[in-house]
This record gives sequence, C-alpha cells and structure tokens, in this order.
Amino acid sequence: MASKVWMAAVVVVAIVAWFAGYYSRAPAAQTTTVVTTYSETATTTYSTTVTTTYLTTVTTTATVVVRYYPITVVDALNRTLQIAAEPARVVSLAPSITQMLVALGLCSRIVGLDQFSYQLLKELNYTSCLPADAEVVEINAMSPTGFNGDAIILLKPDLVLADSGIEAMWAKDMQKLGVPVYFLYGTRAASFADIERDVEALGKIFDRARRAATVMGWMETELARYRTPTNATVAQIVWINPDGSFYAAGNNTFVAAEIRAAGGINAIGQGGWGPFEPSLLIAANPSVIVVGSMGFNCTYALQTLRNIPHVSSVSAYSNGRMYALSGLAEDAVDQPSLMSVYAVAMFNMVMTGRAPHCLDTRWFLQQFPSPIPTG
Repeated sequence: MASKVWMAAVVVVAIVAWFAGYYSRAPAAQTTTVVTTYSETATTTYSTTVTTTYLTTVTTTATVVVRYYPITVVDALNRTLQIAAEPARVVSLAPSITQMLVALGLCSRIVGLDQFSYQLLKELNYTSCLPADAEVVEINAMSPTGFNGDAIILLKPDLVLADSGIEAMWAKDMQKLGVPVYFLYGTRAASFADIERDVEALGKIFDRARRAATVMGWMETELARYRTPTNATVAQIVWINPDGSFYAAGNNTFVAAEIRAAGGINAIGQGGWGPFEPSLLIAANPSVIVVGSMGFNCTYALQTLRNIPHVSSVSAYSNGRMYALSGLAEDAVDQPSLMSVYAVAMFNMVMTGRAPHCLDTRWFLQQFPSPIPTG
C-alpha cells in the first residue's frame, strides 16, 4: 500500500513539475487548476490540487510609413518643379548626366539618351545596363529646337534631364512637351562643387541621397590623389578654325577647374570659350597645350595646332609639350561629371611629363579601368 502511495505521490510531483515548466513558457496570462485523484479501495482516496499562476506582457508594434513623394525641386535655371512620384522612365540629354545616372544605379531607368551619351556607354562597355526598349534621341545642341521633342514624347518619360549650359535655349519650348524637364548645371559648371551639386540634385530627385553622398565622397578621395602643385601653364583648346582662331577653356569654366585641381595654371586668362585670336595664345605662351580631336584623331589635331600662325614661338611648341585627346580621354575633360576626376589626373600627368602625346580611349582605360563607380 505504501509503495503504491509513494508511486502516486511521485506521479503527482512529476505532473506538478511538468505543468510548472510548461506554463512558465506559455504565451498567455491565466490561472490553471489541475486535479488528480487516485483510489486504492472503496474507502481510501488520495486527492491532490495544483494551482499555477503566471503573467505575460504583450507588446504591440505600429509601423508608420512616411511618403517621400511628392517633392518640390529647383533646377539650375532657378525653375521650380514638382516631382509627383519616383521617376521610372527617364530621358537624359547629356553624357555628363548619363554618367551620374549610372553611378547612382539608375541606368535601367534611362529609356532615352542622346547620341553622345550612347557613344560614351558603348566605349565604356556599359550599354547592357540600359533597358531593352531604350532609344537614342538624336539632338542638335546648335539648334533652338534641336532637342527632338517628337522623339521624346514617344518615349513617354516621367522626367527629362538636360544641361543648363549648351541646352538652356531649349527650356521654353521643352515646357510644351507636357513632361517635367529638370536642368542641371552641366557645362555651365565652374567648379567641382557645381558638379557635385548636380550629383546631389539627382540624389534628391530619385530618393538616392545616401548613394549620392557616397559618389561625392569617392570624387573627393580621387581628387586628393592628383593635387600636386606645379608651375605649368596650360591651354586647353577644343576647336581650331581654318583661320587659326580657336575655342578654348577660359578661366570661369569647369576645364579651368580641372587644370587648377591638377596643380596647374590656366593660360587663357579671359572668360568663356572664345573664339580667341591666335595672338592671345602667343601672348599667353603656355608651357603645355592640350587640344581635342575635333571629331578626328590625335594626328589631325596636332597637325591643325601646328598650323596656327606663329605658334612655333610658344614654349609648348619648342619644348615638345603639345598633347592631343580623343575618345574617352577627351570625354573625361569635356564632360563635367564623374570622369572629370580623371581629367585632373591626365592634366597632372601631362604637366609632369608622364603622359604620351596622344591620350586616347585605349590608353585611358589602361590607366583608369573603372572610371565610373557603378551603384
């Protein structure tokens, strides 16, 4: 009898322990009563009552969704635009803008781009990032209606991005497209701060502020690598007319900012891009001349430079310090954007005698294999 009572007691204790452990982990608050009865004979009864009480705290989390759009932005022409939603279909009308879109991880949104942007992406082997239905929009920056409005409308973009320098004359007529058009500084930039403002503006428009900050940080890091002071004076010529007059980067241009960042001095003391007379070049007497390909190649550019009247009296000529740009090397210098940091590198290499006389696409990619940080 005693053993049976002991066994019954052991069973009761086990059940009590099990319930205590179970309910200590239970998710809800309540009181539980367990009654177990064991009978030995008709006249002997053992009864045990177990009561367990526990409390549980319930935490409720509420998620608040903050809408980023619509937003209001002001472009480089001081025009106010309302962006209703994140642009999914974008037309880029300048290669400097296209570079920035690629760096911000937005290449797949480009449904239309100018022919110069497409050529740039082709040389960089980046065309695969474009959507399958992307179209090239042929533009003529010399014409007041050269933005090709009909082609843009057919692409049904949410936003058109343009250059407030060479494309500012399109602003009034582009308003008739019925599509938001945002003008960036572009070729109107006079410093790297202006270029970074364009990156920042795109970051705001596309809700990519963090990525834009990363890109701007990358630019500053790269620029710091090439800031080596020199005494070199540099004339950067973009076009030479048959009579010897020429177009070149004046002191208030982004190319002048590239020369200064490389540690040099811009030899063209006047502002703007010209045209300038040959006498200005002779008087400036630059120690280095860099000339663009003018749509041809290095050989043509250097020969055309040698044909400028009296250029042989210039220090750069007599010391063999004349250089030509073509392809991506020329794009880096002429397009105020991310690759401008490598324009600084090239100017520094030219001024310190570490560059060939022809800086072309092949050479450029050997020096800078990944010229745009992709997002």
